[in-house]
Amino acid sequence: MKTLLVCASAASMMLTWPALAQNASSSQPSDGAAAAASTSAPPGTVVPANNPATDAANASFQQGVAEKTAAQAADQHAEWQRYHEAVGERNAAVAARRETIATIRTTQAQKEAAYGRAMAAWHAQVAACQNGDKKACLAPTPDPAAFQ
Repeated sequence: MKTLLVCASAASMMLTWPALAQNASSSQPSDGAAAAASTSAPPGTVVPANNPATDAANASFQQGVAEKTAAQAADQHAEWQRYHEAVGERNAAVAARRETIATIRTTQAQKEAAYGRAMAAWHAQVAACQNGDKKACLAPTPDPAAFQ
């Protein structure tokens, strides 16, 4: 029964719709400006109304969007600036650390070379002592600091 009522109401609307549309389009607007505006546009196109309040609201909205976009762009620029500064600081810290490591390695290599020279002198002193050189036997052990 419900289906029958829905179909009947839909059919009656379909029959009365053309009559309603004719009545709505046949009524003349009260002022001539609207009639002139409706005749200047091709059929089937929508002509926006000229409403100062709507235009002001749209302009205000667009200004708000532009301000928000500019603020977001400024925030993003500041964030990129901080990022690049942080990357620069990190690169400087890495370079300083590498320089420190290179200095430590150079110093260590110099100490190891001096120790190697002192050991070579000590081995020569021991060999001389074993060959009967009493002066070599009584000499102090070579100091690696003297070979730097």
